[in-house]
Amino acid sequence: MNDFFARQEDARRQSVRLIVLFALAVVGVALAVYLVAAFVYLWSFKQTAAVFWHPRLFLWTSGGTLLFVWIGSFWKIRELRAGGATVAMILGARPVPPQTGDPRERRLRNVVEEMAIASGVPVPDLYLLERERGINAFAAGHGLDDAVICVTRGAVELLDRDELQGVVAHEFSHILNGDMGLNLRLLGWLNGILLVSQAGEAVLRGMRSARGRGAGAIALAAAALYVVGYVGYFFGRLIKSAVSRQREYLGDASAVQFTRNPEGLAGALKKIGGLLTGSRLDHPRAAEVSHLFFSNGIEAAWLQALDSHPPLAERIRRLEPRFDGTFPAVTPLPTPPPAEIYLKPRPAKASPEPAAALTGAAVAALLERVGEPVREHIDLARRLINELPEAVVAATRDPFGACALVYGLLLDRDPAVRSRQEEILAARESGAIANEVRRLCPAVETLAPEVRLPLLDLSLPALRALSRDQFLRLKETVALLSSADSRLSLFEFTLRYLLLRHLEPRFTQRPQRPAQIYGLRGVQQECSSVLTALARVGHREETGAQQAFARGVQLLREPKAEFSFVPAGECGVASLERAFAVLDGASPLIKRRLLAACLECLIHDGTVTVAEIELFRAIADAIGCPVPPWLDAKLPQRI
Repeated sequence: MNDFFARQEDARRQSVRLIVLFALAVVGVALAVYLVAAFVYLWSFKQTAAVFWHPRLFLWTSGGTLLFVWIGSFWKIRELRAGGATVAMILGARPVPPQTGDPRERRLRNVVEEMAIASGVPVPDLYLLERERGINAFAAGHGLDDAVICVTRGAVELLDRDELQGVVAHEFSHILNGDMGLNLRLLGWLNGILLVSQAGEAVLRGMRSARGRGAGAIALAAAALYVVGYVGYFFGRLIKSAVSRQREYLGDASAVQFTRNPEGLAGALKKIGGLLTGSRLDHPRAAEVSHLFFSNGIEAAWLQALDSHPPLAERIRRLEPRFDGTFPAVTPLPTPPPAEIYLKPRPAKASPEPAAALTGAAVAALLERVGEPVREHIDLARRLINELPEAVVAATRDPFGACALVYGLLLDRDPAVRSRQEEILAARESGAIANEVRRLCPAVETLAPEVRLPLLDLSLPALRALSRDQFLRLKETVALLSSADSRLSLFEFTLRYLLLRHLEPRFTQRPQRPAQIYGLRGVQQECSSVLTALARVGHREETGAQQAFARGVQLLREPKAEFSFVPAGECGVASLERAFAVLDGASPLIKRRLLAACLECLIHDGTVTVAEIELFRAIADAIGCPVPPWLDAKLPQRI
């Protein structure tokens, strides 16, 4: 299986191919509309075939068709601009609150949280299709920051924990593989072609009682438009279904690699085959988003090529080659006991002592884990969550407590600095928030450094529930607390940057995605800034930092690309933030080379600190490459 970067690049190529195919379909529809108009013109005005080519008519009909399709696509894409939550609401789903007390919903949320921490991605918002009794699920969104996972009530009630984990892992593979954005673009583009047919259908309905001259020609044109639009939509569905089937096989394979438990995913698919309602959704708009589902959510198409998912038995045989085609009877499961809801982690393997120097193989393994979590990451994520103090876990599930938790993570251990920070809290926040921060501080101060970023990820669903005014106050307070000592530590920068990166898209207009950059020459200054910052974190001496920088740059050599060690005065927070914004638009293969260079820089002195690992994960997160938690031995923290 290709690595994360290759799959991201493949998703990009798929988008380009789809744009070309969609353009051809639109051109075909425009030509067909012209032919219909020319025929009606000849028939109405008794013209001869000699004037069948009518340039002015061609310009009006083709231009009008293209404009009509563009308006339909633009309207749908604009409707979906808010991300995955819009798709969930279209289907009538309801949010599952972080603090839900329902045992089944709690189990589902725990599975999603474990998967998110294990993947190194923000915990996505969770939705439940309450009225749907079939077994199904989907992930939707433009990217990591607006992704949602939506599950049917049937899946929650009929699947055990392993089966539910297999389904959720499948949906996380769509998040990590770049499928979500591709699926939303498909949804928007096809709507434009479908609108042509809907326009013809609307005119036909309006012409039912029409009489008089010209009524027959108009009805004929409307009927032809209806047919032409649906023919275009038919070929659009063929394209959409072919892409969807391919990505579903990839999703199954990724889920098995993630969980190392093919029985769980195969068990969920078998229950779909054995259930009377299967994976079908009853919502009237299910067909519109059918390519997003875990399994086919609508009736099987009359033509197999139009099915958005591979045959169920074929998917199961790829997981269990000896499957005989027999599906089991399905009955509701009892309410899960607490031992299953809060499943304890497997015993941790004895950790080896940290090596004096990391080998090249260890570095390669870490790079290969970008977007490629494995079972050990799930076990580690479960252990991290289970070992958190109860007060801290409760705080992550409530907007009020999550804000207090963020403030608590920023409190300095220096009494003088903390005193100034407490004054800031007293001036800007309510007394209740200040009291909650003080209550949480003893527990927060005991947390290991490697737990802090996962803790932020756990808090994001609750923080997304803030109002815009509350978010702006949180943003300003975080900035003031971070700068209370007139300097910004590495952790303060990391927390503030990731907090804003993952929350701002919810509360501010989504910026236009920059054009993708395919050559290192276009990002040489930004790469220099990132590598310099990483080198300075691991080396107090200027000479050592320069040597680490030079080692990383060796992996970025490219004709005409020049990299330079950035002076200390120019290598600050502002330059890093600018660099991240540009690098986010780089191609996946450039990102892979940059992260490889970062790791070379990181291991230059043979010692890896928690601070260096956290900065590396922040860099990867900032450019859209999620890194799972570090699996190796506990790392020594440099004083």
